[in-house]
Amino acid sequence: MTEMILGILFPLLSLVGLIVFIIVLIKQFKHGGALQGILGIITCGLWTFIWGWIKHKSLAMTKLMILWTIIQVTPLILFGVFGAAMMGEMYKMIGEIAGDPKLVMKQNQERTVNPRLNRNNARAKLPKRTVNKAPAANNTDWNAAALALWQNGQYNDPDKAKKYWDKAIAANPRLAEAYNNRGLAFYNLKQHQQAIEDFSQAIRINPKYAEAYNNRGNAYYALDQYQQAEADFNQSLQFKPKYARAHLNRGLAFFQMQKVTESCSDFKRACDLGDCDGLQWAMQNGFCK
Repeated sequence: MTEMILGILFPLLSLVGLIVFIIVLIKQFKHGGALQGILGIITCGLWTFIWGWIKHKSLAMTKLMILWTIIQVTPLILFGVFGAAMMGEMYKMIGEIAGDPKLVMKQNQERTVNPRLNRNNARAKLPKRTVNKAPAANNTDWNAAALALWQNGQYNDPDKAKKYWDKAIAANPRLAEAYNNRGLAFYNLKQHQQAIEDFSQAIRINPKYAEAYNNRGNAYYALDQYQQAEADFNQSLQFKPKYARAHLNRGLAFFQMQKVTESCSDFKRACDLGDCDGLQWAMQNGFCK
């Protein structure tokens, strides 16, 4: 809707503005001389506009100059209003796609709840989701206690989840998934540097951990470090080429770096792989075709 309004108003205002400019320019040539008119043309109408206001009373063109002024100011006002709205929509979408832990963790949910995570007890089940229920004393239950806080695609208590992952890591410091999941808790808490450290440790343990690269890229993105984010998304896709979320997130990093062509390419690839959020937003706002 925004693009339609701007698409109609801008050409209309430009046409009317051109007509007014020509009218005032003719008066400038007639009453100011050829030099004044040529200066008006050379300055792309700027001197004609100034001259018009200087002479508006003597040449009875006050209304004409007011109209021209309105035409000049209106596009700036429209861009300020609609441009701010479009940027607001963009950052809202980016928050939902790249910075919202619900979506950051979505691709990791299968790995996170996989019983392989609890290597000391492969048959352990998640405890009943009862408020304020403390985990069992056995260290093998800390994983399950942390995962029990995972609801609707996010930790409902990321601070408590972090503490449980602390216990799980203390019991098994070589568990890459635990570092990745504690990193997501830090991400939930907006403690992005700590999240990066945990994702990095997960990668050191498992150098081909595509999800951890993607999550670390999101943490860098949240810190506006888009080149580092791009590098991590590249690594994630190297190990998992059909990782739709990494394509989408890399597309957002490209967009922030004003690489619109590369951004659209990644959005389209993500959509081909089943995640069309970025492409739909970009097409709605006229960035991709």
